[in-house]
Amino acid sequence: MHAYAEDDDRPTRIPPPWSSEIELGYQSLGGNSDSQTLNTRLAATYVKNQYRHTGEAKFLLAEKDGEEDKRKGSLELQSDMKVNERTYVLGNISYIDDRYGPYFIDFTLATGIGYQLIRRETLQVEVEAGPGYRHQEPNLDEIDDDDIILQEIVDEPILRGSTKLTWKPTKDIELNARITGIAGNSNSTMETELNLTTAINDHVAIRISNTQKLNSWVPDGLEKRDSAMTVNLLFKIQ
Repeated sequence: MHAYAEDDDRPTRIPPPWSSEIELGYQSLGGNSDSQTLNTRLAATYVKNQYRHTGEAKFLLAEKDGEEDKRKGSLELQSDMKVNERTYVLGNISYIDDRYGPYFIDFTLATGIGYQLIRRETLQVEVEAGPGYRHQEPNLDEIDDDDIILQEIVDEPILRGSTKLTWKPTKDIELNARITGIAGNSNSTMETELNLTTAINDHVAIRISNTQKLNSWVPDGLEKRDSAMTVNLLFKIQ
């Protein structure tokens, strides 16, 4: 691999295979109702030859009137290998630890095929689909026994599908969208994540994120839809 690529007789440095992002957000409100929210995100990507490896870790902690209201951590790892110009095979691992959700532990392992529908400089769209396996443990500590519909631990095959979109209308603005659906015998989920990133300089940006997750089944007394909105400082490292 050459260190430089020629373009109009001027050398252009090839970007390094590693890139990473760090997000930090904190909000504190006072008055009739005191609340504090802390959220962090760490992401890394490694691209070389026909391989692409990505990892993302998130953590959210919220307190209201001095008591913990939400605590959620997640980790997702994915490896892709290109088989031709637009098609790739993938392996995906996702782990969620949600202290106040319907499932305390939510683990999925999936494989499949991905296809790059659009590969323009300002617009990229990818779709993925394939089979997998899911392990879930109901959050018995936070739900009264009388409200539990299904207390058994879930171990089942699943089908996973995902659509990713990246649109960069200008140099300093980027919109990312991702829809992930998981279908299983016990329950199905659909998660939509939207991110709007505005660059301050080459290494610092402001990101507004909105995540919506819909569960086809939850125990009585809990909402099927879970949502979160964050405003973070984003630091890019290359």
